[in-house]
Amino acid sequence: MAPFRQDSYFIIYPNSEHALVQFGVREETLYPPQYQIPVSVYKTKSGKYTAKGEGNELVQPLLDGQIVDLDAFLFFIELVYKSYLAQRSRFGSSPEVFDMELSNIPMLMVSHPSWTHFQLESITQLVFEQLQINNFMFLPSNLACSYALGSLQNCVVIDVHANGTDVTPIMDYIQLTHLSAKVKNGGNSINQELAKLLPQWKPEQIEDLKRSPIFEVLSEDAKNTSALNFQSEEDEGALDVAALVTSDRDTRELLEENEKGKEGQSVSNSELETNAFVSRNGEQIAVGKQRFRGCEKLISEISAAVGRVLVKIDDFHKLRAIWENVVVVGGTTAIMGFKEALLHKLMEDHIIEEPITEKTTREQDYYNQATNKKKAKALFSNNVEYVQIPTAIRLAKYPEYFPEWKKHGYSELPFLGAQIVAKQGFGHTNESFYITRERYDKKGPSAVWDVTF
Repeated sequence: MAPFRQDSYFIIYPNSEHALVQFGVREETLYPPQYQIPVSVYKTKSGKYTAKGEGNELVQPLLDGQIVDLDAFLFFIELVYKSYLAQRSRFGSSPEVFDMELSNIPMLMVSHPSWTHFQLESITQLVFEQLQINNFMFLPSNLACSYALGSLQNCVVIDVHANGTDVTPIMDYIQLTHLSAKVKNGGNSINQELAKLLPQWKPEQIEDLKRSPIFEVLSEDAKNTSALNFQSEEDEGALDVAALVTSDRDTRELLEENEKGKEGQSVSNSELETNAFVSRNGEQIAVGKQRFRGCEKLISEISAAVGRVLVKIDDFHKLRAIWENVVVVGGTTAIMGFKEALLHKLMEDHIIEEPITEKTTREQDYYNQATNKKKAKALFSNNVEYVQIPTAIRLAKYPEYFPEWKKHGYSELPFLGAQIVAKQGFGHTNESFYITRERYDKKGPSAVWDVTF
């Protein structure tokens, strides 16, 4: 059995603008990642990469998960790992113990489906030759989602990045990347839509609004039951930001005036004509009903892409299971109501309802052919299926047994899957799940193609 301690696992998920990193997995339960590190390095005039920014060019090696500068990305991975080692050495490990520990650090990296064979082999070479790690595995981000949700056999993963969205079906635990689609918009399109509604706002204020707890996607039911008029697209609910920032009066006072008569009551966000959030500069900024808008275009585009992808799958039963396990991940999906609004749009665009007359005829034919009419009536719904799909669309059920993750939220779901796979793969007696030093010394970087999880 591989002599790996769980507290030595090195897990990294480079995605969009940040990499999620964790050193060590606990025995009792799984926790959200320890570190969120910006995926950026600097390039000197001589072409060398460095962590120092003074007078050097900023380089972001990833764009929505895709590697756009491989050398910069390799430097980033090496920088993160060696920074951890330097931190460990400061805590007093003797050189002998430290070297022994290094040889037993297994590494798991969550990969994006766009990474090429050359890029994957280059990363593998870095891990074994520069980092001197002896055991390593890649885990595709979409499969990581599947493992996080209890090993979903059939599902569709919608991964919302900053500048794009990936839609990838998984069937029989295999990600069908040849059927996947990329939506040209991602979370940043929400900022663009909000900028049209709030032209006087700075980009930082718009981003802070989007990340605030008062930014929300309301369901149609919430809009219809709210006392606010959501039929009007006018800007009557907004307050002028500049006036609030420079005013001698407190923002809370202005909001209290705006919500006069509701004091002492617990009022939901959707009932407030205006609400306030705190910006990164500590300003309290008030905003009207624009805080409920900006996601419509993105949600519509994602729904259309899901339809284009899944219509290519011709396996009736597996396609039904895929539609009933929609997985939505990415930082944007942490916006309150986003996933539910997307589900509503998917149902609105793609649900196929059987005509009443056709259903009645089909039921009657089934009853007539059955010898036991009473039993036939009870079993009808299970034995006779309408041939069109989908008749039901559902979000995949998230696990209840990771309390810290439940509290944190599941927008970073691939990282939870990576933790689960690391425990299973590195804790297993079967070494075929990952690349070992022996396998790498024999085949070199191409050894990456000999292992699958």
